[in-house]
Amino acid sequence: MDERVRELLERVKSTAVDLGEAAGTTARSAGKYAGQMVDIAKLNMRIFDLKNDVNDLLRDVGQMVYDTHQGKEPSEGGMDALLTQLDEKHAAIGEVKERIAVLRNAKECPSCGNMCGRDDHFCKECGAQL
Repeated sequence: MDERVRELLERVKSTAVDLGEAAGTTARSAGKYAGQMVDIAKLNMRIFDLKNDVNDLLRDVGQMVYDTHQGKEPSEGGMDALLTQLDEKHAAIGEVKERIAVLRNAKECPSCGNMCGRDDHFCKECGAQL
């Protein structure tokens, strides 16, 4: 076989191998990103469920307040238990939001709640120091 043809075939082979490796790397990156998006979606659903729980607890607190206003005797320790559960739900929401921020490589602005880059020093939305 002619030496120039052999060189050409070797270059084609080398290019094909490099292209295959690049395609594999891209596919792995895309798979990892898709997995992160699925995890974030699941965490957002968890936040949705926790917020529904918070709304139910707030409705119960409101009912207790109204019942007290109407002269009904509140149950012993009922309000304290509801408020404790509310605190726990809000803490759980905060933890889930932090896990989402870690997956997105971001952090939440303490002033406005906007998501900012992990290395940002100021919020892009409100200008608050992070």
